[in-house]
Amino acid sequence: MNRAASVRKVQTVGVTNESSGPDTMYVVDLIEDGQVVESRKLPGKSKAYVDDVCENWNNGIIQLLVD
Repeated sequence: MNRAASVRKVQTVGVTNESSGPDTMYVVDLIEDGQVVESRKLPGKSKAYVDDVCENWNNGIIQLLVD
């Protein structure tokens, strides 16, 4: 089983007009054997948190539920 993670930053639509700039969030694509098996949206999370998600996926700590 070959695992990898890809991080991207996407724009989001703000709920209020209080924002002073474009709202963005991180999305982590969890990849297994060359296929994206899940995309995790992480609104409001720091880059350090996102890096931990990637590391946990790569190390097998994150497991996906299989039907």
